[in-house]
Amino acid sequence: MPDADWRAGSFSRSRPSAETLEWVAASIGTGGGRVTGCRRMTGGVSSVVHRITVERGGVRSSYVLRQYPGALGLNEAVRQEVENLAVVADSGLPVPRVIAADIDGDRTGGAPSVLMTHLPGHVDLTPADPGSWLRAIAELAARVHALDLPAPMLRPWQDSWIAPRHELRVPAGAHQHGVWTAAFAVIRETPASVPAVFLHGDFLPVNVLWSRGKVTGLVDWNGIHRGPRAVDIGHCRRYLAALHSPEWAQQLRSQYELIIGQSLDPWWDIYALLHHDDQQPAWIRRQVAGRRTFDETGATQRVETTLKDALRRLG
Repeated sequence: MPDADWRAGSFSRSRPSAETLEWVAASIGTGGGRVTGCRRMTGGVSSVVHRITVERGGVRSSYVLRQYPGALGLNEAVRQEVENLAVVADSGLPVPRVIAADIDGDRTGGAPSVLMTHLPGHVDLTPADPGSWLRAIAELAARVHALDLPAPMLRPWQDSWIAPRHELRVPAGAHQHGVWTAAFAVIRETPASVPAVFLHGDFLPVNVLWSRGKVTGLVDWNGIHRGPRAVDIGHCRRYLAALHSPEWAQQLRSQYELIIGQSLDPWWDIYALLHHDDQQPAWIRRQVAGRRTFDETGATQRVETTLKDALRRLG
């Protein structure tokens, strides 16, 4: 995660530059098109996202332009996401397709940029029917994990932001320090071998799009790997616990296990839950971006409750 809070600067509030919009127009097929609309979209913690309307041959179409501040040095991360989207392009999942990419920002004012197809729907963090919502997320995860696609094997201590084993710290908002220290002791041990499946790598509710109660998109594909399925589910559980409740996190696990017909390895669940640290509540608040109320001060305690349940399942 970038440390600098670039959101306070002009980049996060500005319309894409004229140079960028020219690049967008030129990227829409032979002969290009004409940009007729540009609207900032909600979300984007390390990037700014706009919905761009382009007219070509008398037909208007919508696209998504995602731009990263050049100063963050995320060029390789952008390149990786473009490559990953190519991997899942024909997967049958509702994913955006890359129209064009300017990895180094040479034609987009120095801002690494990706132009993608626009998927219908929106992020829904206040579902009218939480049970159906959680079941649909579990079904989507099962579809992802069933894909037979190439991806690097997950290296748990190199391919994530979790602190090294010897640097794990109890979050400041914790109520039961013993729960955290017990979890630290668990993941200092070697986990049992489990089958590796295709992982999204950032499987969170803020990356799922919905329309009329149905999933219409899964976005943010910059972290694909092959690894334990409990990693994707565990990260989603961590997020659900922090944002909603431990009960929602529990329901997701139960629904997913029912779908796949097996129990998730609690070691990897604990590993994913321990990505919660002192920075996570503020990070989640930025991702939620006002789309629902968020009790930031109670987030760590809710994750703690979920972590305690995972420890109990480990035995």
